[in-house]
Amino acid sequence: MLDIGPDTYLHLSDSKIDPLKIKYAAITHEHSDHTFGLWDLGHIYNSQKINIILAEPTYKKISRLFFYNEYKITKNKAEETMKIDNLVVTLLPVNHTDSSFGILVKEKNKSIFYAPDFKSIPVATISKVRYLDIAILDGSELKIATLTHQPIEENFKLSKKLKAKQVYFTHLGHRTLPHQNLQEYVQKEGGSNFHIPSDGLEIKL
Repeated sequence: MLDIGPDTYLHLSDSKIDPLKIKYAAITHEHSDHTFGLWDLGHIYNSQKINIILAEPTYKKISRLFFYNEYKITKNKAEETMKIDNLVVTLLPVNHTDSSFGILVKEKNKSIFYAPDFKSIPVATISKVRYLDIAILDGSELKIATLTHQPIEENFKLSKKLKAKQVYFTHLGHRTLPHQNLQEYVQKEGGSNFHIPSDGLEIKL
């Protein structure tokens, strides 16, 4: 699992995903919309402890959310790879808070980069996430740049640098457009490989 937002248990139930099967969850940064589902996951009874993967600076900011002995905690350094079965997971710095990361997940010749919140992505990170199968990027704003979010309009340019096969905008803000209108907009302005996901969407690689 990537990030653990509020109502996580409800979303898992709606998508018919058995929470008992979740073994690992990686967290991008400390904000509540990415972490407040920790209580849900920690109260799934008869389950093994879930291993939470995050960076040390992020952990320091949210350590109060973890009850004693509730989870296994793995604190990874930036750009340090971690092997999970057939997956290789890497936390890569992005500019949002001073403890924010994108998550690169690789399996054999397949790759996904998940970066739901950023104002910009450092050149060093971009160099590690080019030619992806899927990029999942910040969709908080459509055209308005804020102090902590880069708008979709600018992320079209970023996506061309990444050269990802498919791009999905997530973390959609209220100042964008209704779902269908936004889907039409990103395909018109970006191309047929740009998408607006919906709850329960399944993507096969």
